[in-house]
Amino acid sequence: MQSLRCGILAAIALAVAGALFAAQPPGLAETIERFDHLTVGDAVSVNNLHLTAGHLDCGLVGRAAPVRAGDEVVGIFFEGTGTMDYLSVDPIEAPSVIFNAKKGSSLKPEKTETGVRLRSRFERILWIAQGQPLPALSGAAAASLADPFAREREKFRRMNLAPLSHDFAIQRLDAPTAPMVWAEIDGGDEDLLYRLDGTSNPSEELGILTTSEWNDPELRKNLYFHTLSDQPIGRDRRDPPRPRVLLVDVDVDLRASAGDEAALIVVETFVAIGQPPAALRLDLDSTVYTFFGSNLATRHEHLRKVTDEAGRSLSFAHRKDEVVVQLAEPAPPEKPFKLKFEIDGDFLIRPGGDSYWELGTSPWFPQPPLSGQLYTFHARVRVKKPFVPFAPGKTLRRAAEGDENVLETRIEKPVQFAVILAGRYEVEEEVRNGVTIRVATYALKNPRAVKQLTNLAASIIHYFEEFLGPFPFPELNIIEINDFGFGQAPPGTMFITKEAFNPFIGEENQLFSQGINERFAHEIAHQYWGHAVKMPSEEEQWLSESFAEYCAGLFLKVYKNEATFNMLVKHWRTRGKWATEAAPIPLANRIWIASDVTTRQVFRTGLLYNKGPILLHALHKELGDEAFFTFLKSYQKSFAWKFGSTKTVAGLLQYMTKKDYMPFFEKYYWGTEMPKD
Repeated sequence: MQSLRCGILAAIALAVAGALFAAQPPGLAETIERFDHLTVGDAVSVNNLHLTAGHLDCGLVGRAAPVRAGDEVVGIFFEGTGTMDYLSVDPIEAPSVIFNAKKGSSLKPEKTETGVRLRSRFERILWIAQGQPLPALSGAAAASLADPFAREREKFRRMNLAPLSHDFAIQRLDAPTAPMVWAEIDGGDEDLLYRLDGTSNPSEELGILTTSEWNDPELRKNLYFHTLSDQPIGRDRRDPPRPRVLLVDVDVDLRASAGDEAALIVVETFVAIGQPPAALRLDLDSTVYTFFGSNLATRHEHLRKVTDEAGRSLSFAHRKDEVVVQLAEPAPPEKPFKLKFEIDGDFLIRPGGDSYWELGTSPWFPQPPLSGQLYTFHARVRVKKPFVPFAPGKTLRRAAEGDENVLETRIEKPVQFAVILAGRYEVEEEVRNGVTIRVATYALKNPRAVKQLTNLAASIIHYFEEFLGPFPFPELNIIEINDFGFGQAPPGTMFITKEAFNPFIGEENQLFSQGINERFAHEIAHQYWGHAVKMPSEEEQWLSESFAEYCAGLFLKVYKNEATFNMLVKHWRTRGKWATEAAPIPLANRIWIASDVTTRQVFRTGLLYNKGPILLHALHKELGDEAFFTFLKSYQKSFAWKFGSTKTVAGLLQYMTKKDYMPFFEKYYWGTEMPKD
């Protein structure tokens, strides 16, 4: 009897365990597999069927069939005559929607009392939805949709976006009640993609898909997404996005071969914000394209393993420059947790075959969106001689060991955009007013340029410290890039092209608005605007570019003369005014003009580097020198090593002056007007 009772209890326990197991949602690998291999069911005839989400409405007349992920119906596939009606109700994005639709598509935007309307006809649509009901399919049996469904899937897998399976894996694992809609619209006026994402920072986005502007046959296989509209849902665009997790520390161990191969171990510390996350969605390069002359080279970064602090291997999916990681259990909020990423591949790219490589501002290690990047950084780098490595922060160790050069650095303050570079460089350094200024010349020694650039950097730093506060980093690496015409400023670093290293720097070599001096000042200003004060999203990039540009102009005013500064202001105003037709400043990175890379870049530059500084110049004239410089210094002090925002800029100005500055920014920043002279 006792053994029978035990057997019954064991059977009950097994049955309960089986039921609980069956009730568990599929894990990451299974979910990815199901959504990667959607299947289409039997078709029926439909007439006046509507698919709706957010501000999108699609009317269908033709054939439709259920779409399954595994055994579950998750969507609808349609072929026939379809009509799309989309409404952008956000007045801030209205100029951008109209401009992009006119200049970058065949769609004809229509202004209405409620917003900007976009309409299109199409022949096919794949509609996948979770967290909201699908319309019932009923009607007479129709011809199979298996073949057009297969062709549609093959076409849209070529998009330069992470696959739809990543969207729905995050929704299933991390926010199962949140709405998620993915609609691929094919065979009409334009190929379109619509996404409604309710998981975090809810929004809906509509964009067009185009082939590559490059003639390379490999790149032309891909479809590239360009945003027409991207509207927040239930939140104000003026508020920065809220991160799901914060990346608070990055520990990098990089070993580089003498060629293209490298091995990378990254230990990252995260802190969850709000509801405990069950999965993380991070950016991470997978395929990197580069040209050597006219020849395209394709390189790959392979994520081999992800483990947690307990040493448990975690399930992950890494494709299309994104990785989704399922945690062993949801991470408790406000408590740090660590993940270890093991990566290798041939991702060390030497531009033009030169003797250096750069792991730059792209996601070469796993990272959340900008609003989630607030990390200290520790790097250990080993490279084969004669390459010399560089990494940002305080140098802890630089040594030669066998056939390798070794570097260890650390940044104790939270940053974004950490980089590593190595190459054939000659290095000299000098401490000026407590800051180590290190100048690296490419391939050859250049003592005269080193002296000039060290003096120039020291002068700029000294000037900025007067009204922005102490220089944010203990060391500044100034590294020559074997190219022309640009500069870039990662934390504690300046990449600057070779005209800056001409020992006879004069007007004939000054290629930009005010030449090397202005560009140098702009890049050094980024250590304050962009690193000490950080942008939480691309919509706030003016906090980096416009503030750095205006501070560079102020340096020229003192270093040269007021006439030079006035000429620069005139340049800003002309270029900025011309760009206002395209978008307001926060949407500068969204500008799309079909087959015209140059004009797109001119418009973006006109907003971030020209109109933005004009806004600051208008505030400067209104406030006067004393109050304006106090404002800059106070903002740097209040938001040092934090995220800034235009709303907090307006708030500080109001606190200082007792005047409401939000109308100023509504008109000139979130709007398209220009301040008067």
